[in-house]
Amino acid sequence: MNRHTLVGVLVGGIFAIAITAVAVLDAFAAGGLVLLASATAGLAAGVCIGGLIAANFAMLALEATEPKEVAAPAPKPAHATA
Repeated sequence: MNRHTLVGVLVGGIFAIAITAVAVLDAFAAGGLVLLASATAGLAAGVCIGGLIAANFAMLALEATEPKEVAAPAPKPAHATA
């Protein structure tokens, strides 16, 4: 696993934890099934957003490794006048 992908998974995991924590803390006072539903919905949303962040970092890693095409300018004919 290269550096970009590892950082993407780490940042995505942090976002997933933060979103889940906010959802759980908002429903903590209600307790019961409301807390369970909020934790489940928060975890699902966090994993989705974290996955998108990780995918962006993975695409960055892929873009960094693919070769760049360099187009050389066409040579001018020797008898060309300017």
